Amino acid sequence: MNTVRMITVGLTLTLASIAAASPVAPLRAAETTPSAVKKFGGTALRMTPLRTDIGDELRMQIPLDAHRDVALQLQRIDVLAPGAVLDVATVLKDGTIASTPMDFPRVDCFQGHVEGEPDSHVFLAIGPSTANGWIERQSELHVISTHPDEGWTAIYDLKTIDPVDMNWKDFHCAVQEIAEHESHDAKSTRARGDLNCLAMLMAIETDWEFAGLFGGNLEAASEYIQTLVGAVSSIYDRDIGIKVNVSYTRLWADSNDPWSGGDSGAQLNQFQSNWESTMDQVSRHMAHFFSGRNLGGGVAYLGTLCTNYGYAVSGNMNGYFPTPLENNNGANWDPMVVAHETGHTCGSGHTHDSYNPPPDGCGNGDCNGANQGTVMSYCHLCGGGMSNMRMEFHPQVQSVIINYLETGISCELAGDGSEPFASSDLVNVLGPEPVDIPVLDNDYTNDCSAPIVSSWETVSLDGGTIELVDDDAAMGILRYTPPTGGIIGGGDFFRYDIEDANQQSASASVLVLEIAARAPDNPVATEPGPTAAYYELDDPQSLPDFDGLEPYLVETITDVNYPSTNGNFAGSGRSEDFGVVFDGFIDVPASDQYTIYTDSDDGSKLYVGDELLIDNDGLHGMREIAGTIALQAGRHAVRVEFFERGGGAGCIVRIEGGGLDKQPVPALMWSHEIEVVGDVNNDGNVDVTDLLQVILDWGSCPPVNCPSDLDGNGQVNVEDLLVVLSGW
Repeated sequence: MNTVRMITVGLTLTLASIAAASPVAPLRAAETTPSAVKKFGGTALRMTPLRTDIGDELRMQIPLDAHRDVALQLQRIDVLAPGAVLDVATVLKDGTIASTPMDFPRVDCFQGHVEGEPDSHVFLAIGPSTANGWIERQSELHVISTHPDEGWTAIYDLKTIDPVDMNWKDFHCAVQEIAEHESHDAKSTRARGDLNCLAMLMAIETDWEFAGLFGGNLEAASEYIQTLVGAVSSIYDRDIGIKVNVSYTRLWADSNDPWSGGDSGAQLNQFQSNWESTMDQVSRHMAHFFSGRNLGGGVAYLGTLCTNYGYAVSGNMNGYFPTPLENNNGANWDPMVVAHETGHTCGSGHTHDSYNPPPDGCGNGDCNGANQGTVMSYCHLCGGGMSNMRMEFHPQVQSVIINYLETGISCELAGDGSEPFASSDLVNVLGPEPVDIPVLDNDYTNDCSAPIVSSWETVSLDGGTIELVDDDAAMGILRYTPPTGGIIGGGDFFRYDIEDANQQSASASVLVLEIAARAPDNPVATEPGPTAAYYELDDPQSLPDFDGLEPYLVETITDVNYPSTNGNFAGSGRSEDFGVVFDGFIDVPASDQYTIYTDSDDGSKLYVGDELLIDNDGLHGMREIAGTIALQAGRHAVRVEFFERGGGAGCIVRIEGGGLDKQPVPALMWSHEIEVVGDVNNDGNVDVTDLLQVILDWGSCPPVNCPSDLDGNGQVNVEDLLVVLSGW
């Protein structure tokens, strides 16, 4: 019976599990707490994968500290707009910019409230290697953050931290200096579109210094952008009634980017000029520049959404939600900065000088009631620093922004009633098995309705068959079965149509590519578990050439599943300055595409056969990097190289695919090859067939292709016979 594979982005949490009595717990208190976390009274957390779909509602249990948990009511939100694009760019020698598309990493963003406390506010983002968020309730503001260098995740109450320990940067916003660029071309008619699906499309520009916050890891940088915009969206959705979605992101592959503004104002002007002349094709309502440079703060053009001045700059980015560490110079609340500058684009000035009566006087030196500071205020300048700030807009600010969006802009923030958009799909298949394709995942309508599949070709170009799964046009899953005899020339093709609620239609195509799967190595004789060879290293900065080194210890282990520890790693007897090579085979259960991960502190690489699949090298905390490969069922040679310089040490190999949920590779799937003494015919057994082969080859033996010459002396004689008998 053929199995059916479902091609999806991410994994699924069923409604039955959402309704379960016990809440899910993707973040739990860690077994050990790093000394840095102990210093500020935080609680270390450990992450486990969480499988949800956009819109899923769930209960989640989170520890606030070592003694208290809290139950959260959350919904997963979508940060990416349909058809969102991620480009990696560099400036060529001739001055032109070359861009390469990159897939967005999966980040699960949630918003909601504490169970039983509807006035509380919760945001949480869990990505491949980080967790960031906050739980705001009454007099507490618990911050969740993953440290970018050391790799630990912790939660702490910001309200209990001495502001001196945080060294908050005196964030400066220069909006007043550029107010002459207020928009004057907006229509005075209601232009919000259908109020049930408002979304502000934000395009994101960055500089190389932003990528540098993540050690140049562009996947981690993209993960944080989704986290950051998700956090801002949760504030705008709750207070303004509009979501913020990323329509485009550009990251830079190296330091050769075009950005040279010395402060936020100069960078804003350069940003606006560059994008107006070169990036008009990017769909957006505004564009926001995320910078890792010290630009002195942020800046935005006031009231310019959907105009040619709809630009903002947020400088001095951290790359993580702040933690009160020693020497943490300049710990801006990144989401507060982005929400603040976006607020200017959406028509609001500062609370101390743009309102009558002013919601607060913090920006004028009047710190009375500063602990009730809001997004558009300057109350972080008062005693208490950023702990004064609430992650919300003041009601007066809410009214101004809502009125601006309703009457002061010239564009639709929701559906404009135009035709829907259907985006083509690219699908990889492996062998003759059917594949389920959720074709609607990257299609959208412009009337705020959900698209449906209205028609499709039932026979593909090469003679494959297509059917609608469960006759459910709203779910929109088309099942493709390859033609008998396989796809011709490696590729097949079919078309489908979608409709919106007004029966407007659009068409798209599905390109099906047949990929070749790696054949298994299937060694003759194995024993359970991989081998681990340990090497002494001297202050390593990256992985060495292990082939030129001698291990001081080799042992057989059960699996490669070692969470970060400050003690001795595995059987190495060492906690720093060492390397390990794990060698063995992973037995995959079915022919399929597999995603394999290394999660390590410090660096690691993973090879399947001779192919480098994962490069997770360098000095860093626990960081997970993935690679995807098509494998036939059976045992495949896997080599994992790992090193540790100092601090925490950990290395975990995970797998997903072939019917396996993402998990550490189980011990039952690991093995290593062994030599079977006396196995002449190399079938893994020593029996009568080997004995007969020795007798058949008795006498002189050629120097090659003579497996019966077990002792290698050029003769098949009684010594070889005794070897067979000893291994019987």
